Amino acid sequence: PVADFSATPTSGNAPLTVVFSCASTGEITSWAWDCNNDGATDHTEQNPTHEYASAGPYTVKLTVTGSGGSDDEIKVAYITVTEPPETPVADFSAAPTSGDAPLTVAFTDASTGEITAWAWDFDNDGSTDSTEQNPSYEYAAPGTYAVKLTVTGPGGSDDEIKAAYITVSEPTPAPVADFSATPTSGNAPLTVVFSCAST
Repeated sequence: PVADFSATPTSGNAPLTVVFSCASTGEITSWAWDCNNDGATDHTEQNPTHEYASAGPYTVKLTVTGSGGSDDEIKVAYITVTEPPETPVADFSAAPTSGDAPLTVAFTDASTGEITAWAWDFDNDGSTDSTEQNPSYEYAAPGTYAVKLTVTGPGGSDDEIKAAYITVSEPTPAPVADFSATPTSGNAPLTVVFSCAST
């Protein structure tokens, strides 16, 4: 027998499931697959499936045996397993979180992991209000607002919702000055009593 084989896929993120296909020729009665070339047989099927749990390059060895003898095929660094991308974790802060309308709030992304996209929903109504990493937003109307941030990266996506996070109050009316006086005329020395009528 002459040993030979192929595999699909030969690279990917851990955990990586690889299907091996025997391409050996000659009369074969047994197969011994050493999927990481450590000297131990991992499979004895003709076309096994093997899962690589951790990252690394793996050398694969196939030994085929028949009535005419045995043969080995070793493929060095044949399987390449990489660490999966880190799943992002959404988080954020804002300043200020309360004040009179109209209130302009600066949001700061505090998410972790590999992130390629941000989606901010400043009133948690289901629509995206900004795709910037650190946006500012003006709340025009009084109310209490929940804020949602969705971050996305190669490792997936994650949401962070902060309920009742922004509190916008009715603005305090500006003062209007007014006054009266009694008396407003007379002989000196004149004592006048002033009365504030401001609102």
